[in-house]
Amino acid sequence: MGSYVTQQWTPRATDGVPRRFTRSGSYQAFVPDSLLDHDLPLDPGVTMLLDEAESRAREAADLAAHAGLGQIGDLLVRSEAAASSLIEGYEPTPRAVAVADFVARGRESAVTVARTLHAVRESVERALDPDVSLVWDVVELQRLIAPRHAGVRTEPVWIGGRTPLEAHYNAPPHELVPGLLDDLDAYVASRRHRPVLAAALAHAQLETIHPFADGNGRAGRVLIGTVLARYGVAPQITLPVSTALFRDRERYYAALDTYRRGDQGVAIVTVVAEAVVAAAADALALSGQVTDWQSRQTDTLDAYLRDRSPTGRVRRGVAHRVVADLPTHPVLDAASVAARYEITTVAARNALDSLAGAGVLRTDRKADRTRTVYVATELLELVAEPGTPEAEGVEVAVAPVAPGPETACGAWLPRAGRACRLPRGHRGQHR
Repeated sequence: MGSYVTQQWTPRATDGVPRRFTRSGSYQAFVPDSLLDHDLPLDPGVTMLLDEAESRAREAADLAAHAGLGQIGDLLVRSEAAASSLIEGYEPTPRAVAVADFVARGRESAVTVARTLHAVRESVERALDPDVSLVWDVVELQRLIAPRHAGVRTEPVWIGGRTPLEAHYNAPPHELVPGLLDDLDAYVASRRHRPVLAAALAHAQLETIHPFADGNGRAGRVLIGTVLARYGVAPQITLPVSTALFRDRERYYAALDTYRRGDQGVAIVTVVAEAVVAAAADALALSGQVTDWQSRQTDTLDAYLRDRSPTGRVRRGVAHRVVADLPTHPVLDAASVAARYEITTVAARNALDSLAGAGVLRTDRKADRTRTVYVATELLELVAEPGTPEAEGVEVAVAPVAPGPETACGAWLPRAGRACRLPRGHRGQHR
């Protein structure tokens, strides 16, 4: 399923470079065949897997109108962007990425993932526009992901090794890339194959073409989501497929490598279909976790306000509205809250301070020297691994029996943004 073309390599610079990297020579670059004529033989097991993947994805998408799942749409986008970047080796915390996204600055790794977050957000809306070319739209989205290397490459690229002479894989010559992208776009538009099958093959084909100098993996995984949306399988939400791919990344890498060597694509189709099944389950599980989290935070806020009320009564106000909207806006400041709810900046700051005092939000004064930023840290931790039990990702059990409110230590932990839950009189320092 492809052919090799002979290319010549001559290094541009040789001064100060080890001799083994300065030699010239010829190498073989792989050029994939068109998917428009591709017939993939599928055994009954793979066909059943594709049926399940599409069914589960549609089930998750159908529930997008439900308040629980519809509200976590942005969290799913964050999960997909974070996991797709994690596959490439970028490992900032979800909190760091969310803050960098909000204040438009931060450490390089966090800003890099925030760029991928912007691209995934853009893809969700643009995929539903029938006039948008999905493949060439990915080219535009790659400019958000890797602005320093934006656009279709104009030079050779390879995987592994310092030169193409010792590379593990050499992508097609750059002069062939525009035509290969046009062909891939025609395949996606043709709807020749069923949704998950088409998404997997389109992704593998884009990775094989390797059209960019940087950002190929992240841009290619965006294409999975846009194909599923365009084909009507998951039009309302972004399934965190990259999270599932990251869990089994060695098998994912192997499947792509097999496809690049001319395999028909059964391996990568199987891996992507299994990832779609897992992503749909993750989305549904995350919906329940977020609902539970909001309920607990509302109770915590009520208790905090009740303790400070002369009458012992709680008046539902802006702070409660903020809790309801945190899945969509997990990072806030006084100005954004004032504008969103049409209140004064003072009232917005009072609401945020109440949420911080109750431990629902944590303050971050280092993110921007001109303002105090408030972050729903515990909520964002769910993005790190959507669908896993909260106790595994956020809180570690420290005692056989959890102490009740009357026996817990209760000391305030500024870094954690909550009261100490260890038994009263425990040993060790608060951190």
